[in-house]
Amino acid sequence: MARHSSGNSNLRLSKSLTIALIAIVALIVALVVWLFNRSDDSGSTTTTSQECISGNLSLPVGGDSTAAEELVNKFNDSSPVSRDFCVEAEAVDGNVPAATYLFAGSRSDAATALAETGAVASSSESSWPQVGSAQAGLAAASGTDASTITLDQVALPVATNSGASAAVALALAETPEAAAAALNRDADVTATGAADSPAFATVEGAELPEGYTFEAVDSAEVPVWAVAINAGNGISEDQARAASDFSSFSFDTGNADNSALESVLTQASSESAAETTEAQPSETPVEPAAASPSDTIINLDTSSNMDRVVDGSQETYHTVTSRTLANLARETGAQGNQVALNNYSSPLNPGVTKGWRANVSFPDSSSGENSAGAVVRLGTGGVPLTRASVVAATQIAKEGSPDGQPMRVVIVTSGSAGEYTDEAFLNDLSAAFADNISLHVVHVGHDPVDSVLSDFATSHNGTATQATTTEQIDAALREAFGL
Repeated sequence: MARHSSGNSNLRLSKSLTIALIAIVALIVALVVWLFNRSDDSGSTTTTSQECISGNLSLPVGGDSTAAEELVNKFNDSSPVSRDFCVEAEAVDGNVPAATYLFAGSRSDAATALAETGAVASSSESSWPQVGSAQAGLAAASGTDASTITLDQVALPVATNSGASAAVALALAETPEAAAAALNRDADVTATGAADSPAFATVEGAELPEGYTFEAVDSAEVPVWAVAINAGNGISEDQARAASDFSSFSFDTGNADNSALESVLTQASSESAAETTEAQPSETPVEPAAASPSDTIINLDTSSNMDRVVDGSQETYHTVTSRTLANLARETGAQGNQVALNNYSSPLNPGVTKGWRANVSFPDSSSGENSAGAVVRLGTGGVPLTRASVVAATQIAKEGSPDGQPMRVVIVTSGSAGEYTDEAFLNDLSAAFADNISLHVVHVGHDPVDSVLSDFATSHNGTATQATTTEQIDAALREAFGL
């Protein structure tokens, strides 16, 4: 039987095959879309990872907690990146090592505060940037009306808190000259001594004695300094680099005028020197003897100030002076001279009341080896009670030379703290002194020079010089030994 046409094309696809083809096309489209989106996501991820390919890095910021929070937040808001790390700064307390420290006050105050942490700055004190301002004012005892306090009633702890003292003095005084006079009046006052007064200068957030409250003084502000730290002691190289970035960040420095504070402190120091010169009786200057080595007692400052970094160096004043003194002790000892050693700072241990310690005493027949070995083992801490130590060292020198042979007292100092008045100091030093003794003062660093001590030394056959670099320190100490 023959076939008959149905009228339908033989090329028509079955319904099931059509559905399968549609599904395949849909899968292909979906795959293309997924691959395209994946490419976009991959590009985005790569951009982010390129910025922080090393991951996240915590930057611990210590010091002044009042200033830290605001500065840390501002720094973090900029999404900082350092050496392929995403950096996040965080404020830490005093029990945690910090890569950057924030200190309020003068540069000198900041350097002292840094030294107390045991950390070493990665740059010299003069290069530390101001990153903000902190409120200064009065710590007023209970029952004291701070609004009625006048400058002559305020204790200014210039010896330990010079920045706050200068800011408050300038704000309360009618003229800069009056402020300088008040600072000169309290040049030897410490924070501990000031706490006996009804009101004393301080900064907001500082720890106050019981019964005292902080009262802000209008127009009294002090700089906040950022100090980046060297790597070590729990701080990595990456954190140290990030700390430098934090210090150089564009912070708002506020209203504190550091140049005005430094100017009035310098004026106060100059007035003190002028008063001392006027107070001393005129006498015929003694011509310095020709330099020659002799028996020597070293009187070394081991206060926290000595942990500051020497200009143009990564080493501290303590490291540089100790090394040089050890070498010079051996050199002068090899020429047949005795070498004794005292060190000094405020007492650090319970029961200790004097601020100086005898490490190597006369007589000494070690050719300087005993002092050379002892000086490099000394630690640091406290404040420099220089004047009391000089009187003690001079007395030891006199007792160590009963036959009147020449005796050098080599004094390494970062400044003079404490409440030893000029008159009392000169009286005691004159009593301890003898004609066969010469004082040789080497002032290291940028703190004010004790002009009373320097003037006494240079007018009594001795020398006085200031040194801030390694080369200057080495040369000054060598001259002090007569070598």
